[in-house]
Amino acid sequence: MLAGMLLGLAASASWALANVVVQRAGRAVGALRGLLWAQVVGIGLSALGAAAFDDRSASLTPAVGGWIAVAAISALLAYVCLFYAFEHGRLTLAVPIMSSWAVIASALSLVLFHERLTVAELVGAAAVIAGAMVVSRHAQRAEPAPGGTRPRWLLAAVGAAVGFGVLIPAMRRMSPVFGSMGTIGAVYVADLVLALPLAIGFRIDLRPPSGRAWLPVVLAGFFETAGSVCIVLGARHAPLTIVSPLASLAAAFTVLYAWAVLGERPARGVLVGAALVSIGVIVLAL
Repeated sequence: MLAGMLLGLAASASWALANVVVQRAGRAVGALRGLLWAQVVGIGLSALGAAAFDDRSASLTPAVGGWIAVAAISALLAYVCLFYAFEHGRLTLAVPIMSSWAVIASALSLVLFHERLTVAELVGAAAVIAGAMVVSRHAQRAEPAPGGTRPRWLLAAVGAAVGFGVLIPAMRRMSPVFGSMGTIGAVYVADLVLALPLAIGFRIDLRPPSGRAWLPVVLAGFFETAGSVCIVLGARHAPLTIVSPLASLAAAFTVLYAWAVLGERPARGVLVGAALVSIGVIVLAL
């Protein structure tokens, strides 16, 4: 149990760093271009890790093939929305909304893995949802789109939460076949199989980055992959209903970094929402 909780915290720290470099990668080369090459880096890293450390306990079956398809679709939604939201929005607003993925993942785990939630954990889930809604409402008032509609990056943040909420349980289903680290690479490959035809059809620039633009792209791939590995490993030692909320503490770490280093000054409503999200994930993990 303790190992799973520590790995969940390690995932949150890794993803907090990833959030920062993803924003820089998206602004340096564009969201979709940055996503493509960050995932190429992630595929290479996960292949090395799988060769060195992974052991596989199951073979590929049609059911696992279905989970691969689910993972590919949810990963494409999650990562495209993640890069887009960070390219166009502010970390202090986008990240708390995305953190509601932990509630979705926990809810799916109740059905798929027959895990149980206590009353306290239900209260924690409610706090996460309430916090995300507070931040969302503030973002809509502070940065409205033309016509008073929701800004696209805000909708992208919601899309990322849904995508990651479905992706994490799907990865758990895949890990016996591909291994903890190989699963990450398998998800990235499946994601790119879907994304590349779409990118080519819409004539999206997919050239490799050049010069200094490579650094945030490589770091984005590294920290995203490291966080995913931590949460898959953590799910082996503790229920996903505990590991997922601890991993979503990345929201608190990212908001703190954006405030202290990037100079973003969130309004009181955003701070209240981020605090609710953080308290909720802590309660979920207790």
